[in-house]
Amino acid sequence: MKLDDCGKLFAPFQHGRLFVGFSGGADSTAALLVARRFREIFHYRLTAIHFDHGLRGAESAAEAEAAQRFARNCAIEFRLVRLALSPGPGLESRARAARLDAWKELVRENPGSAVVLGHHAGDRAENLLLRLARGSNATGLTSMRSRSEVDNVIFLRPLLGFARAEIEEFLRENGISEWARDSSNAENRFRRNLLRNRLLPEFYAKLPGSEAGLRHSLDVLELDAEFLEQEAERRFRELDGSAAFWRELHPALLVRVLRLWFRAGLGTDLIPPPELVRRLQSELNAPKPEPRLIPVQSGISLRLQGDTLQIAAAAALPRLIWKFDQETEIVFGPFRLRAERLENFPGPPPDCAAALFDADRLPETLTVRAREAGDALIPFGGSKPVSLKKLRTGRGIPASTPCPVVTSPDGTILWAPLIRHTVHAPVAPETRRILRLTILR
Repeated sequence: MKLDDCGKLFAPFQHGRLFVGFSGGADSTAALLVARRFREIFHYRLTAIHFDHGLRGAESAAEAEAAQRFARNCAIEFRLVRLALSPGPGLESRARAARLDAWKELVRENPGSAVVLGHHAGDRAENLLLRLARGSNATGLTSMRSRSEVDNVIFLRPLLGFARAEIEEFLRENGISEWARDSSNAENRFRRNLLRNRLLPEFYAKLPGSEAGLRHSLDVLELDAEFLEQEAERRFRELDGSAAFWRELHPALLVRVLRLWFRAGLGTDLIPPPELVRRLQSELNAPKPEPRLIPVQSGISLRLQGDTLQIAAAAALPRLIWKFDQETEIVFGPFRLRAERLENFPGPPPDCAAALFDADRLPETLTVRAREAGDALIPFGGSKPVSLKKLRTGRGIPASTPCPVVTSPDGTILWAPLIRHTVHAPVAPETRRILRLTILR
């Protein structure tokens, strides 16, 4: 492999620090060796980070030991990070969120550092197709770039220009013929594995030249995305707080300028969901003189008043004391909560829009309130508290969705409607009185 261009990625971190995501597989091993090669030139501190997701028992332990041994033989600092995944569906997304949280913590502890990942050209093509299926724009389709930033973490991907075969040849040239092979990579129940193992190979075989074609499309899409992002930066500097400014923006710029505005105003990299963008466009063009609030995320709204658009704290929803024996329904923001007594067990609820409780084990009153920072519950079937933020992300619920929480008088969260039920007051075969709580829009 020709590695000259890789040095341009590492040069800004001269005398700084780089963390390398090191699984022990071929890709991350090559990334680690490339980072080590340029360490001699730029004199940065280099640390291999090995994540243990706690999913494969003895196999994971053996891989961690092998990774540590390899790093030691290469005179590279090694750190094992054990991750606790939140329960729920979407294993890939939950693992990805856990890794990002760990990277954010490492970078917070080491200002000015960056993370090196072993993604290659094949990963980039897979990412393109996965993002196409999600409806991403050009920025999303090309999100896997040689340098990118997410939540203040700088990610470097020196191998994006190389195919997997080139990476393996590079390893053999460096005397390495064995590397870790994750057994879960063969499980096609994961979307990325299905693309990698079945769909893309068949696509390339049926359409000669398509692999190179995808690479070229990604290159030109990235150029298009960079132009739009630069134009969005320019327009953002002209932001004057007027609704007229937003009305004049082309939709391709509006979503990008919104993202920059949120980053500057909220201190977080919030990608505006399509429903928020559509609502904002509709409100900007509606002939309504009265002020309107457009929810962004919990506690934050856009306030459109006259010809002014501002980021504002959302109107605080009150805490409600719910005497469910006397009030079968209460209204909380855009939702209604309903309580029903059941004589017989109806079977488990089909989703998180309903929850069953042993009424004899519940307090006489419940509290209904908005989600708050730091909220956590012990999920049904679990033993440790998990943050509602992680649970919400795992279920793919946008941050702008104002889901309430139901607690006991002492503050213990019993139910996060639409998100998760807890272990408290569960229904058992001997339960005499069953209470079903349901959330309705």
